[in-house]
Amino acid sequence: MAPPRQSALSVKVERPKSLTELAIDQIRAAIVRGELGFGEALSESVLAATLGISKTPVREALLHLKMEGLVEVHPQRGTFVFQLGEAEVANICRFRSMIECEALADGMEHRPEALIQALEKCLDDMAAAFSKQQHDEFPRLDTEFHNAIIESCANGYIQSAYTLVAAQLTALRYRLPAENSQVTHCQDNHRVVVDAIRANDAARAQAILREHIQSTEQAYLIACRNMVAPARGDRAAV
Repeated sequence: MAPPRQSALSVKVERPKSLTELAIDQIRAAIVRGELGFGEALSESVLAATLGISKTPVREALLHLKMEGLVEVHPQRGTFVFQLGEAEVANICRFRSMIECEALADGMEHRPEALIQALEKCLDDMAAAFSKQQHDEFPRLDTEFHNAIIESCANGYIQSAYTLVAAQLTALRYRLPAENSQVTHCQDNHRVVVDAIRANDAARAQAILREHIQSTEQAYLIACRNMVAPARGDRAAV
């Protein structure tokens, strides 16, 4: 008997993104990549004109990005790209250390093979980018490595908690110098973490990851000091 034909109706239709979703993507990317600086004033009118849409989806997008931590809304003052002080950077790094180390242990317990496979791919991609001197790829690949740790975790509460700082961390990574000693140091640390996971040594893997996160704190502080933009409501590079 011939196998039943698959109905064309079983193929899911991709829903086109709404104007709000498109605005979220564009504004988020501009903030993360540093095209909109820390502390920079955001004008709904300018953003809407730049994106070629009305102010309503822009307003909705900014409210969404506020929940992601990328935008700050100050009554009577306006809307701004987020800005972090030294204490806030330190707190984010401590929070990140706790969350990622716990996620790592959970992933090693419940999904070790999938975790190793995902991290190995990140290492290979970063090595390839390094050999081609594609320095602009490092922030994205570093983000993918750490996201893979979170995604390996079976505890949904840990994953949800990480979203509180995930977007801000990505923005900080993109503001680090393209060529710096952190890149090689980062690659080395990532490799040692994966080696410890392969050896099923959770304590060592967590210790290396914790040290790696702590070592980035100073680099993030420097990035915050160097990338603060003046408050301007007449610019939108999206």
